[in-house]
Parts: sequence; C-alpha cells; structure tokens
Amino acid sequence: MLQNDRRALGWIAFVAARHFRTRRREKGHTASVLSVTGIAVGVMTLVTVLAVMNGFQLSTIQDILEVNSYHLRLYELDNERAQTLERHAATPAIEAVVPFVDLETIARGHFERPRGVLLRAVPQDVMVRDRGLRRQLSMQQGSFELDGADSVVIGSELARAMGVRVADTVWFVHLGGEQFDVRAPQETALTVAGIFRTGTLEFDQSWGFISLDTARKSFATDEPSTWGVKLRDRFADQRMESQVQARLDLQPRQVESWRSYNRALFSALRVEKMMLMVLVGLIFLVVGVNIFQSLRRSVVERTEEIATLKALGAPPRALQAVFVFEGIMIGFIGASIGLVLGLLISQNINTAFALAEVAILTGQELVGTLLVPLGIGVGTEFSLFSPQHFYIDQVPAEVLLPETVGVFFFAVGSAVAAALAASRRVIRITPAEVLRHE
Repeated sequence: MLQNDRRALGWIAFVAARHFRTRRREKGHTASVLSVTGIAVGVMTLVTVLAVMNGFQLSTIQDILEVNSYHLRLYELDNERAQTLERHAATPAIEAVVPFVDLETIARGHFERPRGVLLRAVPQDVMVRDRGLRRQLSMQQGSFELDGADSVVIGSELARAMGVRVADTVWFVHLGGEQFDVRAPQETALTVAGIFRTGTLEFDQSWGFISLDTARKSFATDEPSTWGVKLRDRFADQRMESQVQARLDLQPRQVESWRSYNRALFSALRVEKMMLMVLVGLIFLVVGVNIFQSLRRSVVERTEEIATLKALGAPPRALQAVFVFEGIMIGFIGASIGLVLGLLISQNINTAFALAEVAILTGQELVGTLLVPLGIGVGTEFSLFSPQHFYIDQVPAEVLLPETVGVFFFAVGSAVAAALAASRRVIRITPAEVLRHE
C-alpha cells in the first residue's frame, strides 16, 4: 500500500514538473515566469520592509527601555524597602537598580530662547551600575561625569539648539517644588560636562542628566522615591514584577513594568506594523489571482489530455493533485528566490540605498545633459535619507526568524490556495463528452 502511494506521488510530481516546464500553446513560459516572479517580488518586498520596520522599532524600544522607562519601576519606596531592593540587586535576574528623580525645567543657554528640558537626577556611578544606559549613550563631547556639584550632561540636539558646548553654562528653572515662584523664578547655573547622543530625537533634544547631590543642593529635591530596575531578560518582567511586589510587600500601584508604562506607544507600533503587513501582503492576493487564472487556463488547454488520462484509469483526485503540485512548485520556487533576495537586501540595506541614490543621480545627470540645449536645468542633489530631514545616521534592519518563516509559508500557501481553486475544474471534466468531439 505504501509502495503504491509512493508511486502515485512520483507520478503526480513527474506530470506536474512536465507541465511546469512545457511551453504553453499561446504564451509559452510567460504565465509560469510571471507567477514565480510575482511571488518572489512579494516575499522580497515584505521581508525587506519588515526588516527595516523592525530595525526602527527595536532601536526606538531599546532607547526607551534603557534610557527612560527601565524594565520595572518602583514608586514610593521608603528607606527600608530601598535598602532591601539594593541588597537584591545582585541576584542573577536583575542587572541594575537605579534610584532617580525627574525634574521638569526650562533651560537657557547662549541663545536666549528657552527650551523645555527634563533633568534626570541619578547616582554619580550610574554608568557603572547601568551598563544598558552606558551602551545607549554615545558621548559626542566631554564625558559623563557628574562628580561636580554643578555638572550637567545634555543631549546633542539640545546643545545645538541652545548654542552651548562643553564647559559652557546653562541656566535652569525648576517648574515645581515648594520654592517655585512664578513671579520671581530662580535660575540655577550648571556647567556642561558632556554632550551625548542616543539616536532618538526626543532624548537628544530635551533630556539632561545631573547627580542626585546636585538635585538636592541646587533644586531642593527630597530623597528619591522612584527606582528603576533593569532585568537581564526584559521579557521576564511580569514574573519579576510579582516577585518584587511580594518580596518588598508593595501595593500593585507601586510596581509597573515596561509593558504597561509604554503601552500607548507599543500599541501604536503594533498597529502600524500590522497595517503595513496587510497592505504589502495584498501583493500575494494579486499574485494569487494571477496563478489562479494561469492554472485555470492550463486546465482548459489540457482538457483533452485530462480526459485521456481519466479514460485510462487515472483518478480525478490524482489529476487535480497534479495542478496543486504545480502551484506548490510555483510558490516554493518564487518564495525561495524572494527570501534569498530579501535577506540579502536587508543585511545590506544601506548599500542598497546608496546604489539607488547613485542610479537616480546618474539618471538626473543624463536627463540634465539632454535638456541643456533647451535651457532647462535639472537638480543633481538627491538623498533618500538626508540628515536634513531624517534623524538617522543609517537605516537599521533587523530580521526576525518567526516573521521571515511566516512570510515564506504565507507566500507558498497563497499559491497552493490559488492552485486548489483552479484545479476544481478537473473534477468536472468527463472523458466521454470530451472524446466524443475528437
């Protein structure tokens, strides 16, 4: 029985391969080539788009978690609970524990125009405690030194907007606390010790860091009651949230994970990604219709052959499987080609954009040369991701294996579904009706 099944599968595969290779009566190999090309283009496009989107989203999420929100936030801790948390910072699951205070301020530098700045007061040894923060902050000038009583480290875009450099003075007005007086606000002068860059515009243009000692002396803040916890595995936040809550005897409102703290942003990113996948995935709908029409026409053209094979005893389901197998071949070959091209482009995305810019500039120069006799000028400056319009040095790309595998099988599945729909006509072909007219 098993041997007969193998022979049947071999026969189906042989006939399907012959159909795939054989020239069609009117269009030759055009239909098969277009079907394979459509699948390949769809997979290549979707893999590349997802890789670039993942690169942007993951880099943004990484900046938010490492610089701003932490993996867990603990609120309203008294001294006893804070000391207990410090003692548990050496556990394998926890990477860093950092107390901090956020201060809403207005800053003024060399340029008189004031800027809204969030000053985060952290321990002086924060770069030793928090390796994730150290990885995310790239120092452009100076160093991250908060030892001085009047030192501040600010973002690169904020420094540019205020016209200050290292060793310059910036004046801050704290918009809070009991000492704040709208009628006569008091300014605090701090010296720029360093200028950092994260790659996220929000942090680079409106953030600064000072020490907790500077916050107490210059802004009259209390001891920090908010603590940030970095985990070695950020996806273990829910388990660690319940453990920390039970160990420190905290109320649910006193512990917050990065998922809930950033839920609005992450939900927006998820919806954006889903909508883009749906829009790009429409390529497979168009390709599926093309495969359906191609195989349906193939069935019509081979009606006599199908009738003859049925008359010789070939089961209708086996003949239907021939066209389904042809659809599988189209989907697998197209998806494989598209997957390879998509991975190559994703891993060399900046090179691909550079080549695209060169091609567009070359075309502009050619058009400009042709239009010179007519007195028409054509601009020769072009950049896909100019720093004047986009706050990036290069385009990030991150290929995720589950998404890539999903795209591959979705492409093959669309081809198989189209082949199943087209092959249903095979069942309705009656040998007696067809051979009567031959």
